[in-house]
Amino acid sequence: MSDRFDLSGRVSLVTGATKGLGRAMVQGLAEAGSDVVVVSRKQDLCDQVAREVAESTGRRALPIACHLGEWDALPALVDRVYEGLGRIDVLVNNAGINPAMTPITEISEAYFDKLCNVNLKGPIRLAALCAPRMAEAGGGSIINVSTLGAYSAGPGVGTYTGLKAGLLNFTKTMAAEWASMGVRVNAISPGPFLTEMMKGTAKYDDGFIDRSAEATLMKRVADPDEIVGLTLFLASDASSYVTGEDYAIGGGMRSN
Repeated sequence: MSDRFDLSGRVSLVTGATKGLGRAMVQGLAEAGSDVVVVSRKQDLCDQVAREVAESTGRRALPIACHLGEWDALPALVDRVYEGLGRIDVLVNNAGINPAMTPITEISEAYFDKLCNVNLKGPIRLAALCAPRMAEAGGGSIINVSTLGAYSAGPGVGTYTGLKAGLLNFTKTMAAEWASMGVRVNAISPGPFLTEMMKGTAKYDDGFIDRSAEATLMKRVADPDEIVGLTLFLASDASSYVTGEDYAIGGGMRSN
């Protein structure tokens, strides 16, 4: 059974990989046998995480600084991975930003574009660059990280949750367009995880973390490591007949 989840010989690229869910996922993928690409905006943090992952797992870990919101920077990112590790079998589009609670009436064009570039355009662009090259090697798995907020939204977070809802729609389109290429595309929609993003939101709302915990059936906020099991399922052959799906992981939090 463990062989179904074995990622030995594969290469996984994780964006937003230096903290939160991304840090947990890149560690878990390496522990499952995959070589990994650690992508985030700051090279020093990428270097640090890659070193930690390599030392703790024995896998190759390639650190590459790249801003996912910069459309023209992404082809070079993919090229560097192929030059360094020779392939990409798993892409985890995890990077996302929600810098401030902003009511709809106060959204500026600059604010909207900043969030759109990272939360929607970047993942679409990177997936589109990886999928054809995955197909040439026999296939692959793309995992887009959305949020349960894409279904329920909420005041002050509409730009973030709305763009993540768009990513869910694109996930289904990608799955439909790329199934014949052997590329599976699925989404993970987390509920409340104790990440830097959640802590940032809590700065504006003292009761946010406690209310989030109460909104789940399990009455708690998750540790980032709890994202790993689902990630490995979607990355590995254990999910070989799964594509175009969205998996909620929120302790029983209602998604609608």
